[in-house]
Formats: sequence, structure tokens, C-alpha cells
Amino acid sequence: MTKCFEIRKLEQIEDNYEIFLIDLWGVVHNGINLFTNVLEVFSRLKQKNKKIVFITNAPRRSYVISEQLTQFGLSKTLYDFIASSGEITWNNMKKYHENKKCFLIGPPRDHHLVEDINLTIVDNLSSEVDIIVNTGPWGDDDCLENYKNILDELVKKRSLMICSNPDKRVIRGKKFMICAGLLAEYYEKIGGKVEYYGKPHDEIYKYCFDVLKKDKKILAIGDSLENDIKGANSQNIDSLLITDGIHREVNVNKNIDKQKLDDLIKKKKILPKFCMRELN
Repeated sequence: MTKCFEIRKLEQIEDNYEIFLIDLWGVVHNGINLFTNVLEVFSRLKQKNKKIVFITNAPRRSYVISEQLTQFGLSKTLYDFIASSGEITWNNMKKYHENKKCFLIGPPRDHHLVEDINLTIVDNLSSEVDIIVNTGPWGDDDCLENYKNILDELVKKRSLMICSNPDKRVIRGKKFMICAGLLAEYYEKIGGKVEYYGKPHDEIYKYCFDVLKKDKKILAIGDSLENDIKGANSQNIDSLLITDGIHREVNVNKNIDKQKLDDLIKKKKILPKFCMRELN
């Protein structure tokens, strides 16, 4: 496996690409604030008439994410559209899962994901459950152990889990939190069936390419080898790994420790074309 090429500035490679598929959490913001320099980067790309698409595993519909970005200070003029795992989830539930009994796992802020869909919401495990909509833990400080008994009961009902965020963990501020993907992974391990929506799975990319022309030169930027980079590789898209996100253990004194990164790449068997510590 060859090594990825480290860059210091996106300007070193950006003129080689027409479309940028950019992850949000860990690249653009940390769930609380925008990262330094991202507004400058997006302004420069738009001045060069580049297309910017935010492709995110956030378990929320695109309009909700757009409102959040506006609150963070990121104008809608700086990107073309948002492709979220939440939007893909909502579209598929509307198409395939109406008139079913649904058990929700996730905080109230994500409940809009079942709005305008004809579902019967079940909050009692003694009832029949057709589908489990999993957007992540109920509480930001939760751990997997808190959910094992619930999932053990649900798997007995042969309920289908819909995972609206394949990420297993994320950093909010400076703190790691578990995500829906970790709950889904356990549910599969005990014999449950899971439908995943979001990176690295095909459907979110198809959603993008229905709008964009795939024959254009595309660069995917993200902080997760298992989701962002693996997904880009599956679509034959060049990729740039940001190491100051969930893989920040490879950074030492604000620089990338290339040996640590190489070891991680070998362990995951997922290779990005480029890497940089933070987007700038």
C-alpha cells in the first residue's frame, strides 16, 4: 500500500478539481463552532467557480443542517447544496416504510426525521415494532452499555434497524461522543438486520451525482478513514484526509506524525490520496 501525500494548504491541489465533496463534523465544525480558516477556503473556492457540496452523516434533514450552518456564520452563498444521511433516510422511509410501527432511538432534536411520514410511534418494548429509527444516543454522555438491554429485546422482535448515521463516534467540542453507527454495529452482532444510510454507502453518493456530473474532477474531503475515505475510494474519487478530527491521535505538536498515520492506514487498509492536519 503506497503512502498518501501530505499537503499544507488546499491551494496546492484545488485547481485540479471542479467539485469538492466536503464532510462537516471534524472538517468544517466541531458541533459548536466553525473551525478557523474554513470561511476563507470556501470563499476562495467559490471565487474560482468551484462547486461545494457538504456530504455529511448527520442524522438530520438538509434544511435543518443549513439552518445550523447559518447560525454558525456560514452563508448559503458559500456552498451549492447539502447531502445528508438524514435526508437520504427520510426519503427512503417515506418511500418504503410508511404505515409501520416505529421505535425511535435518538434525541428529540432528531425527531423531525419522522415528520410527514405515516408511522405509528411506539415507546413501549412490549408492543410490536417493525422498524427502529436509530439517529444516535438519547444523551450526549451515553455509552453503548446503556443500550444493550434495549437492543437485545428489539432483536427478538426481528425489527429492522434504520441507521441514519453510520459514524461510530464524533467529536463535539473537544469531547468524543458515540453515534448511531456504534449502536447499529452491536445490533448486527447480536443478529439484527440494519439498513445504513450515509457514507461510505452508495446511496448518498448517488444522491449527489443525480445533481452533479460525475465526469467532473472531484475531491472528497473528510476526517474518517472508514466513512469519508472508504466511501470516496468506492466511487473512484480522489480523497483528502483531515487528521485533526476523529483520527487526531496521529497528530503530534500540531503536525502529522507520518509513522502514526501510516500505521493507521495499514491497520484500516484504507488509503487517502492526500492528507493535511486541518482545512486551510
